[in-house]
Amino acid sequence: METYKIYKYRWIILAVYMYVQAINQVYCLNFAAVGSYIQENMNISAMQIGSLVMAFNFVMVLLTIPVGLLIDRKGFKYCLGIGALFSGIFAMLRLVNPESYNWLLICQIGIGIGQPFIVNGVTKLAVTWFPQKEEATAVGLGTMALFLGMMIALGATPIMVETLGFQSMILIYGILGAAGVLLVYVLVRAKPETPPGKIEVVEQISNWEGIKSILKIRNFVILGFITLIGSGFFIGFSSWLEMILNELHQISMVDAGTIGAVLMLSAIIGCVIVPMISDKIMKRKPFVLVACAAGMVCMILAIIANGYVMNMINIIILGFLLVSVLPILFTMATEMVGARFAGISMAYLQLLSQIAGIAVVFTVEALHGATGSYVVPLASLAILMIAGFVLATQLKETARKQEVMTTDSTA
Repeated sequence: METYKIYKYRWIILAVYMYVQAINQVYCLNFAAVGSYIQENMNISAMQIGSLVMAFNFVMVLLTIPVGLLIDRKGFKYCLGIGALFSGIFAMLRLVNPESYNWLLICQIGIGIGQPFIVNGVTKLAVTWFPQKEEATAVGLGTMALFLGMMIALGATPIMVETLGFQSMILIYGILGAAGVLLVYVLVRAKPETPPGKIEVVEQISNWEGIKSILKIRNFVILGFITLIGSGFFIGFSSWLEMILNELHQISMVDAGTIGAVLMLSAIIGCVIVPMISDKIMKRKPFVLVACAAGMVCMILAIIANGYVMNMINIIILGFLLVSVLPILFTMATEMVGARFAGISMAYLQLLSQIAGIAVVFTVEALHGATGSYVVPLASLAILMIAGFVLATQLKETARKQEVMTTDSTA
């Protein structure tokens, strides 16, 4: 019987990844958090401020598949290093002319190029350093860093600008990005000396053969549609949350903002706890079914719930049960396609997520404009989650107990 080692150093690797992931997300939203300041001082439109954020989305759509293929060929450290470099260098370059909108947009695009190199590497990291019984936990913690970065950007940026100034905010974030580059190249190792489990034999295949290989797996195709539905649902709902709460339940902008922040906090907690439970019982499918059912019920409650407290409870349930299934979906994808295609499978799901998010955001507002109410858009989202639940019933369980002997090492 083969013996594999589980190194304690895996947590250092994951911690560095989470840091780089979070700071990249901070860069995505930091200007949105001080939009009124930028509008006033640069004399630009709200659409232009939105472009500083949407630059990340469009770059992600363009690069996610090529980067996923590169991760499978070169490994997660190689690509994490590229992502950290783009983030850190362009974050510092923003200091060259922080009062120029065009220059900031160019730098945002540069930072955005680094995003797929970082985001798409989490499953490759998990299968390289963690045993299968911890893979969902590792992916969950890595995904949690996304929401942590959002909270930091939205919460800390306005305070920093108000107390220290706009340029000081950019300088501090730039230093944090540069620190991320150092952490990656000093602390992160490509792979452990002894693997945590059985390693697949990696064959050199062409890029398109890799894509065609994963799309031949029926279980993975179903998972892709579920990811498409779930991501579109969450992005579409959260993007219009403040207006939905205000129109349907007369909840003020400040209270709606608090509910939105709690949604992110609930998502962070869920991304830690739920994948841990999944790893503990070695089950994935039940959590996908629960997430779809929760999305459907929460949309109905979003229509009929009255008052601040009921809507807050509804949001807590939605964030904890729905968003927490995202790392489980990513883990299932790797368990379906194998470690060899961990990068491209993650990239494919990220591509679907970005496309679905953009499409559903515009669809929700179009339905609202046509009907004059958010009831029809919310009912449509509930129907969407019913479709996701039906698809989830067709999934095959992917978690399997690893039949290996493991030891823990500090090296």
